[in-house]
Amino acid sequence: MRVLFEDSARPLLIAHAVLGFAAVFAATHHAVASLLAAAGRPVRGQLQRFGWIAPAAILAQALFGLALYPAYRVRVRFADLEQTAPRVVQLFDLKEHFAALALALVVGASLAGRALPPKPAIAEARSVAALSAGGAALVWAAALIGLYVTARHPVGAP
Repeated sequence: MRVLFEDSARPLLIAHAVLGFAAVFAATHHAVASLLAAAGRPVRGQLQRFGWIAPAAILAQALFGLALYPAYRVRVRFADLEQTAPRVVQLFDLKEHFAALALALVVGASLAGRALPPKPAIAEARSVAALSAGGAALVWAAALIGLYVTARHPVGAP
């Protein structure tokens, strides 16, 4: 039985990983810029720039992850991990929840950061910083868990 995108699993996994690094770095840069804005520093340009790069990278990574999911589910999860490493399966599920929440937080922080005036009130800047830092932390957690699961049994490998 053939699984959707199974023949392309390795290149999709590599693209998913590269986009994951881009998502981690862009979300982190946006979080740092928003924390600097909360401290009163002028970082409007950084908030604007990373305000579109971070959500775009996370969304692109999620789309590649969705393309990989059928092959992972059949060839990795069912064929190996559920019998040999059920905790790894639970970690993968946690990673998926973290990634979904991170997407929502990063998009919200991005939109809020782009709407900040040049000299925002401290409460506004802190709200953006909280959204952005929370989103970045979840992106980091999802990336680290994803690397661990992939090290255990990568999709596209026998």
